Amino acid sequence: MSKKVLMLHGLAQSGPYFESKTKGFRRVLEPLGYEFFYPTAPINLSPADLPSDVADIGAASGDDYHAWLQPDPLHGEYRLPDVTLKFLKEYVVENGPFDGICGFSQGAGVTGYLMTDFNNLLGLTEEQQPAIKFFIAFSGFRFRPEIYQEQYIQHPITVRSLHVQGQLDTVTESSQVKGLYTSCKEGTSTFLEHSGGHFVPNSKGFVLKIADWLQNSE
Repeated sequence: MSKKVLMLHGLAQSGPYFESKTKGFRRVLEPLGYEFFYPTAPINLSPADLPSDVADIGAASGDDYHAWLQPDPLHGEYRLPDVTLKFLKEYVVENGPFDGICGFSQGAGVTGYLMTDFNNLLGLTEEQQPAIKFFIAFSGFRFRPEIYQEQYIQHPITVRSLHVQGQLDTVTESSQVKGLYTSCKEGTSTFLEHSGGHFVPNSKGFVLKIADWLQNSE
């Protein structure tokens, strides 16, 4: 039986775009029995909602931009809205259950937050979704707004995790990645760097490191 992995794309991307950007990643892991699922986030953004450095964040070309988080320009913050939680619950019920979750940038931030209490935050039963076994965060971060801090404090992340940071990443800084990394229970999280910027590395040599981590985590 295949091991299903939910793939959450970054800001201004889509499921198909993220799938196209992770071909090398899948090429190494699919023969090991992993099957990848790429939903597209339910929130549509206009170009005005995006940072000025659209190319830097790895956005898809064109003007069909998607997001998991809702911008809150008035307060300079963002929210994880009910529409995203409802969408992910329905996606898990229809396509899961999942063994693991992998997110990039905003998708990794959402993944990390959900890992504090996945089933309760999404309203899933254990039958619908047994305990997630692992998650991988590429350029991930801990949510910044104050309203989310109590969740991280009361529910330290215990799911085994891999946190990947690009040495040249100027979008998600190392301190942000470490913020999510240190939100995990000691001994459950692994930190790994690659030599590039704000993207999911596809080189066979690097993905083999991820494969080793996955196999050692089973």
